[in-house]
Amino acid sequence: MEIDFTVRSEPRSAYRSLSAGSSTAVLFLHGLTGSPVVWVPIARALAAEGIDVAVPCLPGHGTTWQDMARTGWSDWLGAARLELSRLQADHERVVVAGLSMGGSLALALGTAGAAPDEIVAVNPALYVDSPFAPLLPVLRHVVRTIPAIGGDIAHPERDEYAYHRTPLAPLASFHRALKILREDLWKIESPVTAMISGEDNVVGPRTLRVLRSDLPNPARIVALRQSRHVATLDFDARTIAEAVLAKARSGAAESAPSDTAGE
Repeated sequence: MEIDFTVRSEPRSAYRSLSAGSSTAVLFLHGLTGSPVVWVPIARALAAEGIDVAVPCLPGHGTTWQDMARTGWSDWLGAARLELSRLQADHERVVVAGLSMGGSLALALGTAGAAPDEIVAVNPALYVDSPFAPLLPVLRHVVRTIPAIGGDIAHPERDEYAYHRTPLAPLASFHRALKILREDLWKIESPVTAMISGEDNVVGPRTLRVLRSDLPNPARIVALRQSRHVATLDFDARTIAEAVLAKARSGAAESAPSDTAGE
């Protein structure tokens, strides 16, 4: 599978390719302070393989951190649910693939009704890994922003176009939501593939420990040995693309009519 990392003229804008008419669609969700650019190369590669894909830009993202400061978890999850329902209306199956916070959203979609058929979570976050995380409910009223959390990529020629500042109010919302998500992991019935980088300077190892212990069905763990946090733009991007494509195609194979004629 060929992946074209050429950056579009508007790299942060949403991307959709829904004309393939495939029975399975893939919904891609980006991370906190990020944008669709982290998934577009992989999404285009899947579209070239005949898979319908959608990469929305979540509320408050793709513009300025000031816009993000007015949003929170409920806005992002609501947008993800809306995209999922739209794809489910026109497809037999929907795979949701998320990076970082997008992985958290993918897991959250799996805890409710009308869940995705498959979840692929790339370096998902189940904690805000900072010693200041418990203080976020107070700090958000004192400090408006902190330095950016983006750009953790080993590949020297790739850029995720993340915000240069992270507003604390949305981060505090994310912190609160992750506690609820950890408590709800037992509700997830969709198969989960967790793709984890060997070096991640954003999400710590306790997230993987929780995924291994708290899901009702064991997650399939895939090691991304050459990548950092933004693995979808890193050296293991093809591994991720092939894993998502395999999930999309396996569903199509399961739903295809049998070649054996009835008597």
